[in-house]
Amino acid sequence: MKKRLSALLHLVINNAWLKILALMLAVMIWLVVVSIDNPVKDQNFTQIPVTVLNGDVFEAAGQSFELADSSTTVTVTARAERSVLSQLSRDDFSATVDMANYSNGRVPISVKANRLSDRILSITPRTAYAVVQVEDLGSKQFSIDYEISGEPAEGYSVGDVILASNVVRVQGPESIVETIDKAMVRVSAQGMTRDMRTETPIVFIDRNGEDMDTSRLELSRSSVSVTVEIWEDKEIPITYGYSGTPAEGFATTGNLSATINTIELSGNPDALAGVGSITIPSSEIDISGATENYTTVVDVSAYLPSGTKPADSDMDTHSTVTVEIVAMNLKNVDVPVSNVTIENIPPGYTAVIGTDTATVVTSIRGLPDVLATVDGSMLTGRINLDDVKSKNGIVEWLPGVFDANVTFAYPEGVYSSGVATTVSVLIQPVNTRITEEGENRTEHVPVGVSGE
Repeated sequence: MKKRLSALLHLVINNAWLKILALMLAVMIWLVVVSIDNPVKDQNFTQIPVTVLNGDVFEAAGQSFELADSSTTVTVTARAERSVLSQLSRDDFSATVDMANYSNGRVPISVKANRLSDRILSITPRTAYAVVQVEDLGSKQFSIDYEISGEPAEGYSVGDVILASNVVRVQGPESIVETIDKAMVRVSAQGMTRDMRTETPIVFIDRNGEDMDTSRLELSRSSVSVTVEIWEDKEIPITYGYSGTPAEGFATTGNLSATINTIELSGNPDALAGVGSITIPSSEIDISGATENYTTVVDVSAYLPSGTKPADSDMDTHSTVTVEIVAMNLKNVDVPVSNVTIENIPPGYTAVIGTDTATVVTSIRGLPDVLATVDGSMLTGRINLDDVKSKNGIVEWLPGVFDANVTFAYPEGVYSSGVATTVSVLIQPVNTRITEEGENRTEHVPVGVSGE
């Protein structure tokens, strides 16, 4: 047993340098094998977003900036062992530009690895500088409009639209700000039967009517609270009046036609509850001097009750109104003398219309269907002797026959022809005669209306 142990110890101690050499060769072989199996390589990682630092240096100078499209991402080349590279992706790298280092339209790009950086030999950006576009800042304030799409349920309409704020301020590159035409919010009222409130994003529209990208704009607010009132609808009749008198010889038949005789109104229940009809004032339709059918246009929306509006927002509320005007006919009628009253007969005299005259002929004018129902017995007239006295320059009445004009009162729809009706009036003193008893007596002759 001792011999065996002694032989083993001798084997280990003797030829030690050969054993060391063998170990070194083994290590070298291992290193060569490892190097061949896991070599150092370069690998590109693309589309790495470029992050901007200290961009506020431009805003402080009243300017805006934007990275050129070619500089928003960068490609980097990483040098490392294959085993390391195989564990990396573009998400493990970051690229930044510090605007404090901006000069002559460009800024250096810095890149770094966020993981395994101690095992990466080098990281190099393919593009060393980012291109920066700089321009002046623009600022403008816009009123916020609204656009309602869709229709509420049948029998309902969109009422008042209330915005919690109606202005928005925009700041950004002047070239972009100047292309903004308007700011607005869009709300759908499809199928609604009651008021609605919603927080709605503000949309900016350019001069071509297209929605704009606002990613480069700084907004005082990006949305606004909108309340849309939903009103009930109600069909309301419209009545029209007219004023004035047609030209001489013409009259209105009373027939009036209009293109809008009813209107469907939308309003809150309280506003609609007391609305039974809409009346267009007669002053709107003045037929004075008309010699033919009178036509005018009336905007009925001007007479809608407060708190209401047309249910159809696209409705044309202009109504064409026509009043029928026709030429009147003439007709001669015999008015009984008994229908004519003589006024202001001087004291001590009597006055009669022609002792052998039973009727007075006068000419009247009117619509054919009205004249057909009129006869002389329906007219009354009067003679004013004061007018006769003034016209003839009479200072003191003396017996005689005088021409006098008769003024008539006409039924509705009947008018004077314009030709004066003149009659002869006999003025005579009260008669005195001897009675059969031989006494002198004064008597009024029953031939007219006494002045006593």
